[in-house]
Amino acid sequence: MKKIVEIRIGKAENDLLKAALRAMRNAYVLWGFNVGAAVLASDKRIYEGCNVESWISGLGICAERCAINHAVLHGNRRIKAIAIVMDANRHDKPRPCGACLQYIHDFAVNSKIKVIMAKAERQRLLVDTVDVKTVEELFPFPYNKRKICFYRS
Repeated sequence: MKKIVEIRIGKAENDLLKAALRAMRNAYVLWGFNVGAAVLASDKRIYEGCNVESWISGLGICAERCAINHAVLHGNRRIKAIAIVMDANRHDKPRPCGACLQYIHDFAVNSKIKVIMAKAERQRLLVDTVDVKTVEELFPFPYNKRKICFYRS
């Protein structure tokens, strides 16, 4: 018998997912797929971001970093939660890339903040794809000032 796991999310998490879904509409996609993100900053405001691609891969920006940069632009350097929504036609689970996980860690109030992830189809969230993890669960070994050594000659 297959066990069904139900993930319950609160109003704050649902609001973040909806904001990420709205942001996903503005994604500029040349070769990849649409992603939207929304962060809850320490001032309790939500800041949105979307992926913006370039034909030169390293010049684009992921939705997660775009949303964090949006918060920083408005004077917020600490985030309390982040939601990510991606196209449903992708076969993999919705997850931030390694660079985004490091960036989320750098701006998170702590390593226990929630990362709420889901897929969407035709601008509708697919409830059965919602997953909630902490930054620590997704990225247990981040770089930080204690792990980076500087050498002097």
